Amino acid sequence: MTSSRWLVPVLAVLFVPLWASGFIAGKIATGSTDVPAVLFWRFVIALVVMLAAVAVLRPGLPHGRAWLHLAVTALLLQVGQFTFVYSGLASGVPAGLSSLILGMAPLLVGLLTPLLLATRLGVGPVLGLLIGATGVYVVLADDLGAGLGGNLVFPVLGMLSLAAGTLYQKRFNDSTPVVTSVVVQMATSLVATLAAWPFLGADWLPRAPSGWAAVAFLGVVNSAGAFVLMFVLLRRRSTVFVSSLLNLVPATTALVAVPVLGEPLTVQAVLGLGIALVGMFVGLGRVPGLRGRRVVADAAVAAPSGQPDGHTVAPAAGGPGRRAGGA
Repeated sequence: MTSSRWLVPVLAVLFVPLWASGFIAGKIATGSTDVPAVLFWRFVIALVVMLAAVAVLRPGLPHGRAWLHLAVTALLLQVGQFTFVYSGLASGVPAGLSSLILGMAPLLVGLLTPLLLATRLGVGPVLGLLIGATGVYVVLADDLGAGLGGNLVFPVLGMLSLAAGTLYQKRFNDSTPVVTSVVVQMATSLVATLAAWPFLGADWLPRAPSGWAAVAFLGVVNSAGAFVLMFVLLRRRSTVFVSSLLNLVPATTALVAVPVLGEPLTVQAVLGLGIALVGMFVGLGRVPGLRGRRVVADAAVAAPSGQPDGHTVAPAAGGPGRRAGGA
């Protein structure tokens, strides 16, 4: 019981730096590797890692329309998000600014959740999301006027793909075993990348050892590791919970970029991290005055054709969740 109680907090602490590390490794990888090759090796390595997990854990297979839902999620959450993010990084968008723009996805997810997932949001989650978004802007406010022009469209499209993929994953894939979900998504993403390759004219291999190291990190840590944590957290908590954690990513990225990419530590990064922490604290219902009403977290409507979807039903404000089914 005690270990179960601490599972979500431990996974949440691990999730933020793992997700933030993708921007750092992505910047390094795209410096010596074409974007399609970064995607290809990311998906190949992640798929190998997750197939090894399948051999050990032997999770169940998806049923019926679950295959289609996993493929759609892959195109949004994997192919779409990372194609746009890596294209932006390769065209000169800083890693910190990319994470800042992607950091708007939590607010979008939080605002759309009541409409798409039949969730009632209380004052705390909405206020927490707004505070967290403020922290996101503070982190790298100076970069907004950096004259990057049309290149900023890449991380913006990546942010929209992340938001759509997060909502779709929660709505349709919550009852699919986590390992199975990641394997099918990585395999779908790999097939989609290979199908597009003849039209891209890209090199297959990284051109420097740093590129190989970066794509290996992206495949093992940022793909297999971070997405397993994300799907577990989505199953045990709400999209609002995960969105609150994602609010911490831009400031974390800025801090990590200091020793790894040699970027200077700014006052905005420290201040923004503090504001984002407050936003997460408020959003998860840790402020007594905002805890009055419990929130029904992401209770999706029945699946098409009247089939039960086995979705998670859990209180959003960090409360203990129960699963009505699934693995």
